[in-house]
Amino acid sequence: MNGATPKIPSAPPVAVVRATQAVQGHLARFARGMSPPAFAVLDLVMSRWISDALGAFTRLGLADALTAGPRDAAALARELELDRGATHRLLRALARSGLLTEHGGAFGLTRQTEVLRRDHPSSMRNMVLEVTAPRNGEVWAALDEAVRTGASAWARAHGDVTMWDYLDEHPEEHAIFHGAMRELTRESAPSLARAVDFGAFRDVCDLGGGSGELLATILALHPGLRGRLVDAEAVVASAPAVLAEHGVADRCAIAPGDFMRGVPAGCHAYLAKNILHGLGDDLAVRLLSDIRGAMAADGRVVIVDVVVPEPTGPYLAYLDLQMLLVSDGGRERTRAELEALLARAGLALESVVATATPMSVAVARQRVGGASAG
Repeated sequence: MNGATPKIPSAPPVAVVRATQAVQGHLARFARGMSPPAFAVLDLVMSRWISDALGAFTRLGLADALTAGPRDAAALARELELDRGATHRLLRALARSGLLTEHGGAFGLTRQTEVLRRDHPSSMRNMVLEVTAPRNGEVWAALDEAVRTGASAWARAHGDVTMWDYLDEHPEEHAIFHGAMRELTRESAPSLARAVDFGAFRDVCDLGGGSGELLATILALHPGLRGRLVDAEAVVASAPAVLAEHGVADRCAIAPGDFMRGVPAGCHAYLAKNILHGLGDDLAVRLLSDIRGAMAADGRVVIVDVVVPEPTGPYLAYLDLQMLLVSDGGRERTRAELEALLARAGLALESVVATATPMSVAVARQRVGGASAG
């Protein structure tokens, strides 16, 4: 082991999380139901402005500037070279929405906006910057056309330049995107790592595992397990520090590369988090078939993605629309749709485990005979 293994936070009980979400949903629907319909719709439509305001607040460095405590708009404007009046109006708007405190002309962070600081241990700064990025605003403005045609709004705007190509060509945005993915994984890893018994495997290969946050958590929970991390070279560059922080660097090989061009062979389990939802059916089947061909005969594929409940129930519905807009056929799938993809790739779904996050963990094995259904 490389130093002391950090304590992995406990995962909140799924039933408690779901019950809390249900109460929040009922209260929100009740509040809308009690408002005049015109005003309820107006509140919903204008809520996008709150997102944009939080994005500007974060990009301008205001969250970091308030780390030491409340300050007035004039002082903040001087320090950050902003317009004094406009700064006050932005802070006042966020304060009146309950996102900042406001006392005697000084504005301070709340629990919600504390996490927009760079140095916060649960920082979601990159996620806010990613969601409110101009390129995302551009594709969402074309949602009506995407619904009309079923075609990707990204492809319509950028032609043959995929979103991944675009990010490679824009290093600052690339860093924000992958920073956002790391933030999401950091918060969900304790739940996801405990959803299945990874200790039953000899080793785990994490495809597209970024900086290794989830794989490091899994390895920390299972001292006898070995790992392999696969992602683009620029992405895994930050993995050694993450693995060392979790005390698992000596049990994890880093393999820079594009898993869509070839899946490393011979591992007992293959982990694919938030991969399938960005792929159309045919491409997803191709990847799953490659994994089936690469894994040990008694191996498993562990898929982490949103599984849309049937016939009704809450899920990340607007992430599904994001996939419509930026991918070529990607989507959040139901259990039946996931099962059909796996069958086409010669795999059989064993289980789907709900977690305290919006994602579920699905486990699949080779079908008897192992042949692809085409």
